[in-house]
Amino acid sequence: MKLKNKVAIITGGTSGIGFAIAKLFSEEGAKVVIASDKSENGNDIAKSISSDCLFVQTDVREESQIKNLLSETIKKFGKLDILINSAGVYSLSQSDIAQMPITDFDWIMNVNFKGVFLTTKFSIPELLKTKGNIINISSALGIVPEKESAIYCASKSAVIMFSKAIALQFPEKGLRVNSICPGPIDTPMLHRAFPEKKEYDKYLETNPMKRAGTPEEVAKLALFLASEDAGYITGGVYTIDGGESLL
Repeated sequence: MKLKNKVAIITGGTSGIGFAIAKLFSEEGAKVVIASDKSENGNDIAKSISSDCLFVQTDVREESQIKNLLSETIKKFGKLDILINSAGVYSLSQSDIAQMPITDFDWIMNVNFKGVFLTTKFSIPELLKTKGNIINISSALGIVPEKESAIYCASKSAVIMFSKAIALQFPEKGLRVNSICPGPIDTPMLHRAFPEKKEYDKYLETNPMKRAGTPEEVAKLALFLASEDAGYITGGVYTIDGGESLL
């Protein structure tokens, strides 16, 4: 088991990439805490991962709720080894910036970037104790722009540069920070962006591998980066997009 006795917090852990990471980490021996702003079925989802998986309802935009997430984690498991920032949102309204509501801008930036800042800020003291690591789920759109996704691109690009800068702050203390940049992954978020099957299939035809990736494929990359196998890796940016960012 690659993560035996490790403790991991995974934001956005009730669905999509976050859930796949939580499930794989648990199978590899980690004690897992999943966080989501949605309370529906949170405890049931946690139980489906493992009997000791903890669900903590958390809006990553709120400082007090992040503090509570850390407090509940330490109370139950006594430490923190791994932070996975997987919570993220996307809005169709950004295709026309002139008409985009400011509230949508705030929502995207606050969940996708401020949330990463807050969880990182309050997790670092615990992660320094364990020489742990942070993995931030950015996006291939943080590297390659897409005209319909201007604010999402900006938020995910911010995550990449933030991750690199934080990686430079603590390497001598053993804290590692890396970013994963998924392309099209078969998740609820991707299907919300392309609700019609015809549009979804047409979009995937533009991908060099002609398919979406799976959450499980992303989870396997996260497992490698979280494990001792990646002990000399920090500040990295890893695309997993079927070659889409090469176009």
